[in-house]
Amino acid sequence: MSPRFTRRALTLAALALPATARAQDYPSRPVRIVAPVAPGGSTDLIGRVLAEELNRRSLGQFFVENRPGAGSNLAYAHVATQPADGHTLLIGLDSLTVNPTLYARVEYDPVASFAPVTLMARIPHILVTHLRSPINDFAEFMRVATAEPDRLNVAVSGIGSGGHLSGAVIQHQTRARWTIVPYRGGATPINDLIAGNVDAAFVTLGAVIGHVRGGRLRALAITTPNRFPLLPDVPTVAEIALPGYDVPNWYGMLAPAGTPAPIIARLNTIINDALTEPRVRATLLDNGFEIVGGPPEVLGNLIRESVPRWATLVRAANMRAE
Repeated sequence: MSPRFTRRALTLAALALPATARAQDYPSRPVRIVAPVAPGGSTDLIGRVLAEELNRRSLGQFFVENRPGAGSNLAYAHVATQPADGHTLLIGLDSLTVNPTLYARVEYDPVASFAPVTLMARIPHILVTHLRSPINDFAEFMRVATAEPDRLNVAVSGIGSGGHLSGAVIQHQTRARWTIVPYRGGATPINDLIAGNVDAAFVTLGAVIGHVRGGRLRALAITTPNRFPLLPDVPTVAEIALPGYDVPNWYGMLAPAGTPAPIIARLNTIINDALTEPRVRATLLDNGFEIVGGPPEVLGNLIRESVPRWATLVRAANMRAE
């Protein structure tokens, strides 16, 4: 081996030592998991279940900090500017890739501002109606929405929300049309639906799974390719109307861009391990989640592919944040 090669190898090894040492000492203080929503709901739940499991395993002190506002943009912009040391993490949702087109301006880049850790889970959206509705199944819903455009009032939890986008994809690919009734999240759209103030709602499964299983709402279809295990009688949109249709909410863990690769690898390992814990899996399944896990590249690819996909749809549907 030449002296020149030896010196270069030693230099590269020396440069790698600080990052490796930081990963071995990680975490050196409490780790903040930023949820871009208010307490309650699916995003908050998966963050708290995960933090509790990591703490139970004595892998450090992890806690959830809720930073709602501006359609989650406040949290996204905040985490993008935090030190890249693994002590501030972000629960990213599909809004991370939708908002750059939906809003006139955002203070982050969904690809360049973050380092993917793992795609933790997906959750279907579901189309539900109240029990007094004459619409009993998704085929009937589509028939009415096609024959009588805009007659049906469909609640969603906000402009550009996952439920809004799920329905927009259907309208974009078919002649079905309905009137969107946007709410500002929370339980209000579900309460209004149960009361019969709107005809239907497109929401995350976690928001209504208790009402569906309890017989208080009628489920028409879910937005993932396969039926959900706890609701085996509820068909998929793909089965009834659009083969290949797949529009879930996703939940990914991210760190600020520039976080050392050994720390990303450490986080990926401990989070994926936590997602295999039976009590974690049971809690998430009961709340409508499909656990995914896997390497950082799966989440990174999803983000890169989602940005242009949603940009095209948002522009075609002329969506604008309120």
